[in-house]
Amino acid sequence: MKVIQQIVKHPWVKTLASVKITVVCLFLLFILTFWGTVAQVEQGLYAAQERFFASLIFLAKGFIPFPGAQLVLWVLAVNLLCVTMTRFVHYFKVRYAGILIIHFGLLLYLLSAFVIFHVAVESNIHLKEKAGTNVSSSYMLWELASWQQGAPDRRTVHAYDVSASTVGRHLKYSHGNFTVTTQQFYPNAQAYSASSDHQSKSAPLNASGIALLQPKEAVLEREKNIAGGLFEVHVPDGSTVSLLLYGADTRPTPVKIKGKNYYFILQHKKYPLPLTLQLLDFRAQFHPGTETAKSYESTVKITHDGASREVVISMNNPLTYKDYTFFQASYALDAFGNEYSTFAVVKNAGRFLPYVSSLMTFLGLGIHFLMAAFGVRNKKDKRT
Repeated sequence: MKVIQQIVKHPWVKTLASVKITVVCLFLLFILTFWGTVAQVEQGLYAAQERFFASLIFLAKGFIPFPGAQLVLWVLAVNLLCVTMTRFVHYFKVRYAGILIIHFGLLLYLLSAFVIFHVAVESNIHLKEKAGTNVSSSYMLWELASWQQGAPDRRTVHAYDVSASTVGRHLKYSHGNFTVTTQQFYPNAQAYSASSDHQSKSAPLNASGIALLQPKEAVLEREKNIAGGLFEVHVPDGSTVSLLLYGADTRPTPVKIKGKNYYFILQHKKYPLPLTLQLLDFRAQFHPGTETAKSYESTVKITHDGASREVVISMNNPLTYKDYTFFQASYALDAFGNEYSTFAVVKNAGRFLPYVSSLMTFLGLGIHFLMAAFGVRNKKDKRT
């Protein structure tokens, strides 16, 4: 208790516990929320989130420094902590228990935001009817995947994250005892193919005939960037094979190593799921006379440890399984009438923290109001 009293008396703690800081932070959060929401129209969802909410400072109009939501929340957390300590010293009485619980609940809110920001992983699943998967794909991150030729319906994939790949980076693949070196990597690229007559024998391998990659300026909506790169496979016998891989290329490029075929592909980073999700049926209702969907839903079968069950995932009815939540995000129809459903997948180990902080805050409010009411009643009783 004496240590807390000494800390509270420090000039910096008194300054940081000012209510003026609280008001300024709340006002800045209001501006950032409104500004970031409007900016999503032109910049896209993820670009706006990264600029306004995930940053410490960003440049408004290209040259004016403005605090991002992450910096504002850090300042607000320090401010609230200092306020809580000062109130804890002055209000260390039973009748002020509600106020202290409220402050701890608000601190837990900010802790929840920190945990979710650093722990939550967002990905997606795009499935054709009757198809299933046990992995989801990142929106923006890329990986270099490789596997050995085997059964057509089952394969073991070895992959490295290459989203922040640097030239000269060595990737060791144990399943084939070979190493892949990054020669060039473009976060956003354009691919060009060459005719068979003009294709050089020394050109890098590519299953789709891509012969050239040119870098493009990355767009603000990072999920629309398509990565590409030049990679060199170092075979155990000392030879090397050059690969030219492009993120939009769906055909894996085969390389024969010691008489065995190994396949390579540049793809969105995959995340293993604790279940297998199969799309059984997709249904959509449209507004009369339009092609605008009024509502849509998917009937899926989830399988885990030999047990399975059918679940309906709709626009306002997500599926929750352990730390994962599956949302109905969008759908697509191809030229042949095949239906596809897209699910947004969020893995969030801290998803219960906001509920706990809400309960703690409401509990503190309830205790404070009840004690205030009984306190007033006691005063009235004494007067009578």
